[in-house]
Amino acid sequence: MFVTARSISTHLLVARIFLWGLTAAALTGCNDASSIENFPAGSSPPPTVLTITTASPLSGTVNSPFNVTLSAVAGTPPLIWTIIGNQPPGPGLTLNSSTGVISGTPTTASSTTRTYLVIDSSTPTAQTAEAALTINIAAPSPTAQTSASDGTMRGSSPTIAMFTLPNGTVNVDYPPLQLEASGGVPPYTWSVTPPLPNGLSFNVMGPGIVSGTPLQATPESQTHHFRVIDSTLPTAQIGELTRSITIHAGLTIDTGSAHHSPLPAATVGHPYRAIVEASGGTGSYVWSVVEPTSPAPGLPPISRDGVIEGIPTVAGAFTRTYRVRDGNGVAVEKPLSLTVHSALTIDLDDGAFPLPPGVVGEPYEAHVIASGGSGPGTYRWSIAPTSMALPPGLSLAPDGVITGTPSLSGIASIGFVVADGTSTVVEKRVSLTVMP
Repeated sequence: MFVTARSISTHLLVARIFLWGLTAAALTGCNDASSIENFPAGSSPPPTVLTITTASPLSGTVNSPFNVTLSAVAGTPPLIWTIIGNQPPGPGLTLNSSTGVISGTPTTASSTTRTYLVIDSSTPTAQTAEAALTINIAAPSPTAQTSASDGTMRGSSPTIAMFTLPNGTVNVDYPPLQLEASGGVPPYTWSVTPPLPNGLSFNVMGPGIVSGTPLQATPESQTHHFRVIDSTLPTAQIGELTRSITIHAGLTIDTGSAHHSPLPAATVGHPYRAIVEASGGTGSYVWSVVEPTSPAPGLPPISRDGVIEGIPTVAGAFTRTYRVRDGNGVAVEKPLSLTVHSALTIDLDDGAFPLPPGVVGEPYEAHVIASGGSGPGTYRWSIAPTSMALPPGLSLAPDGVITGTPSLSGIASIGFVVADGTSTVVEKRVSLTVMP
């Protein structure tokens, strides 16, 4: 059979078209909803590596539904789509990672460029492709607006979405709060009157965001009028919403001074009770002690409402870090010291340390002695109410000195009472002899 160069060229062209047709058929048979395009016979051959083919820019309109499916070729389905930096495609839009669909209702006129990444299911190594795509969102067309009584074209007035304005605390970062609006003609401009409390700011251009750190407490709740202004021409439209806010004073532990602060002293073996106090914040305080949790040996952990109560068992100075948390979860700490004195005792007795005897008609002086507790200089002495009195002619001063001139001989068993600076009290009977 005689074959010419023209017939060879024709056969090659037919074979090439046949192979392209197989490729298109294969792509159609395993089509992923998000992305694999078909290339019919006669078109340019498809890329041989995974490639994003969606054209840029994409276009949409504020407050109008947006729905675009991204596309790619030469990959193995299924595909995974994402945006580098984990950002949204644009205001009000989201990307479905499985389908490659960008959808939503744009909220603001904008031009947003993102780098899109697609990953296929090739094995053993998946293919990836990137492309920078821009989405342009235009403001609504004036033809979509209604005619006002003055003949101008106007849309519906903007509306501020309902929101809660949380209270704040001095020197505690305020959680950023973004206000949202709809209706009217974006973009919007924001304002607030009167100004927010000292330290808080309000972003008036673009998104209305409340943020900052309050610097000064407000004596009472303050009311603020938030306003959004749209871009309607020739006269802008306004939406308003009123909210109140209170700035609490900074949370502080008030017990003691600013540094190592003493709690009321305690005494070994005697019941102890003290209350730590705080102010500021939002109230509803909850107390605790950082490890070790016991304020001192023998005392249980502080109660949630700030009470330290129990009977200490070991003398010494015990410093712990006390923590209080308010109803908003704000917490502050402060070191406080608790001094536990050794047990208060009266050191006199009828054996080893008796009172010296007196003599009728002769001047007498003796000292009653104690130790422990808050120490000498803080003791206050008295005679127990149920005890017999000192011998006639003698008296006891508060500092523990017995003086006078006894007038009657005999032996008196006297109940001496001593109280220290912490109001710990002990009593002991001691005999005093007066000789003729």
